[in-house]
Amino acid sequence: MTQEKDPWPYAARIIHLVGGCRAINNPGPIVNFEPVTVEGKAEQFKIDTYGSIYLRLEALGIGIIGVDFYTHILEFKRIKLPQWRSFQRAKNTSWPVWEIAQKWSNIAYAAFKNKIGKLWDIGSRISHQLNVCDWRLREISESYRNQLSAKIRGNDFEVGQSFEDDFTWLAYLSIQSFLVDACILRDYLAEFVSEFIYNESKITRMSSLKNKILNKTTSNDYLIQNIKQQTSEDGWIKLLGDYRNLIVHYAPLALAERRLFSVCDKLTIGENICLPIIRCPIPENPARISASRYSSNHFANFEDQLNVFAKAAKGDIPIIDGLDYASAVLGNLATLLELETVAKYIVDFA
Repeated sequence: MTQEKDPWPYAARIIHLVGGCRAINNPGPIVNFEPVTVEGKAEQFKIDTYGSIYLRLEALGIGIIGVDFYTHILEFKRIKLPQWRSFQRAKNTSWPVWEIAQKWSNIAYAAFKNKIGKLWDIGSRISHQLNVCDWRLREISESYRNQLSAKIRGNDFEVGQSFEDDFTWLAYLSIQSFLVDACILRDYLAEFVSEFIYNESKITRMSSLKNKILNKTTSNDYLIQNIKQQTSEDGWIKLLGDYRNLIVHYAPLALAERRLFSVCDKLTIGENICLPIIRCPIPENPARISASRYSSNHFANFEDQLNVFAKAAKGDIPIIDGLDYASAVLGNLATLLELETVAKYIVDFA
């Protein structure tokens, strides 16, 4: 008699959701939301299979940031870290960052065994930095959760409220750390392109790659065209670089244009179920702020600055949420580093 496979493995999952919320799935089919709803009610739902939880959450209109997997007793006891994977929908996978980091690590190992020094070096650094950015995203999500939990434990959560506390500073600090590390990964990609596609070994920054090569090339290669498009004025690589330049050269995000506050918000799921969430807005146009600070125009009219903040506090100005933005950027970086895109250059070099 064959033993049936247990459909519910002894593994717990904490699914990180937008705004600092969590979906807790202890071994079994029950999933509990954390924290309780805006109305103070505990909400849960039941899943049919272990793997169906992600589609179920998406069907409820909830964005998934990533998942902590607990599969070992030492993880449950907090002696070891849980197995973290950021979540992005991609071709044939929901874990592209983790999978691509593993593949680059394998490339580095193979290059080391075959004594291909340059490939070993860049492969190791890309794999490492993908994992760094992956963990930075978790840090942002945890900072949101801590801030949300503090507001709720203090009985001080009110939808629409803008506020600042000790956790606000930590949330923006975690976002800044992600942006800097994401730009390091961006520059590793630029170094790979210059070394393995154009045989140019002295380019280590995306801006140099753009000025010296991308602006002059007529290549129809998918990777090259994609990078050219995304480093243009309306591209996501350009925006990412603008954020990095703003916080490195001019001001921290929370003080760049107006003093930024966290915002209490709600996420509506199902029928009239509202989960409390936190939003940490980041400036929409970091390049304009950098230019204003460079020219000193930023300090010319304090009344205008106050008016901008007043509009933002009332919700009249659309915001970019830091956690949502970081999750999207990480997925975009993983797409550029996907091996189906770059493998032919590695083969040619080897």
